Amino acid sequence: MSDTSENTTTIPDTQPSHQPRKESDPVQMVMDSIDTGVGVLEQPGSIRLHAQRICVIGAGPAGLAVARVFVENKYTSVTVLERNSDIGGVWCYTPDSKSHYNVPQDSSDHAKRFDYDERSSLTHGFPTALYDDLHTNLPTDVMQFIGHDFPKPTPEYPSRCHVEQYVRSYADTHDLHRLIQLNKEVISIKYDAEQKHWECKVQDLLSPGLPPKPILYDAVVVCSGRANHPYIPDVPGLRELAEARPGCIMAAREYRRATDHCGQSVLVVGGAFSGSDIARQLSYTAGNVHISMTKIENDPDSETDKDMPVVGVDGCNPHNMPVIHPRIECIMPKEILFTDGTAMPIPDRIIYATGYLYVYPFIDSNNPQSLAYRLPTHCQHANNELAEAELPPFTDGHKVNDMYKYLLYIHNPTLAIFGMPFRIAPFPFYEYQAHYLAHVYKGIVPLPSPEQMLDEWNKLVAEFPGKKLNEMGMLQIDYRNDLLDTVDRFSEAKSDSGKRLHRVERDSAWADRCFNTLVNRKRYLGY
Repeated sequence: MSDTSENTTTIPDTQPSHQPRKESDPVQMVMDSIDTGVGVLEQPGSIRLHAQRICVIGAGPAGLAVARVFVENKYTSVTVLERNSDIGGVWCYTPDSKSHYNVPQDSSDHAKRFDYDERSSLTHGFPTALYDDLHTNLPTDVMQFIGHDFPKPTPEYPSRCHVEQYVRSYADTHDLHRLIQLNKEVISIKYDAEQKHWECKVQDLLSPGLPPKPILYDAVVVCSGRANHPYIPDVPGLRELAEARPGCIMAAREYRRATDHCGQSVLVVGGAFSGSDIARQLSYTAGNVHISMTKIENDPDSETDKDMPVVGVDGCNPHNMPVIHPRIECIMPKEILFTDGTAMPIPDRIIYATGYLYVYPFIDSNNPQSLAYRLPTHCQHANNELAEAELPPFTDGHKVNDMYKYLLYIHNPTLAIFGMPFRIAPFPFYEYQAHYLAHVYKGIVPLPSPEQMLDEWNKLVAEFPGKKLNEMGMLQIDYRNDLLDTVDRFSEAKSDSGKRLHRVERDSAWADRCFNTLVNRKRYLGY
């Protein structure tokens, strides 16, 4: 679908790639404050943004939530750009998968940024991380968007098919298709500090012979998800094995069904949700199954949280139980050595279910200056020191740096990133984030000064080191309530999204269902 509606400000091919700003442009100076190019620094240093032309990258659950909430808040220029041939994001299933990645692939610098997957030969869509027999970890009443229930009689822990249909119904019910342009891949984004807008270069994938088209926006909201670039940690011998035995190593993103591995010897690396479920399924078809994980059942010294699943007897083939190993120490020409001194022969297939990297192909992570706004040199505000300081890379693959409220890029808050936290109920989580963001971009909710935002972020990084920074869990309740309360504090009247969203208490039924989801899932599905 090539929508050229008024929702997009497109530069015609016959004109220069930059249009002069007009008096009606949304970023304006108010009071006696300082125009930063993305908003206004008000005393004592807070920022009010005024963004009208909104670019949303990705038409998965996050992008659809943003589109709905922004429409509820009376935005009239919202464009959703989706590289796939259909909506749904990660829930848009393809029965086959061909992905490309480096081995190892342990940082954003080592990740393939483009041409990292190929369209399905059957559906012509790009592959996602869904496999055939996948059921959710969350029950429908916890998972669903606010005010948009799963239809009856959807199973309590639905299959991928149920969720895919549900996400489509969300877009249909709220008339979101008119905002979406399919087969449009964002190649790059860059902030023009002089003209005070974003330039997004967009490739029409149905016309690959044409050059990318530059399009101007006031704000860019990234909703492209995280399950695109597999994290494949390096161990001695891994690179050599990949070269010696092409096809031996695969990412869980490519796994589709257990019957593809009949009679094989398989090692699954990673024992969290996907890894344990894949090992369970393979126990019914593979010749033998091994799983290497950080956590070992009944081992008090093992790492990771107690709530994470561990492969055990539940749901596995009792005649072909997975053999559990600790981490891989190294890979030898004929065997794999583990950290406890045990070994196994090189299997037919090694499936890496070790998670994903934070990689955004259209963002040059090592050039964050291309994203940041610049304060005027005549401004004596203390923010000059922050603006002129050397910025860290946008992402190292394991975390995105300098993000206020896990959402706004501190050095230019007209760039927002959805999907950073995990271990959350994502669909309603996105709606709360979108509700807050819509009021920030309207200028209703001010932001603290850049120094204050950075200070808050640095405190989070210190309190939650490593991967725990984004591992939110039940803290998502406090986070959602904080976003809602902040909007209410500055709003004179509730918007349509504000009337729909509500606070969630720690002792609520929703919180209890969320906290006990794995226990309840085991009762319901048997594993």
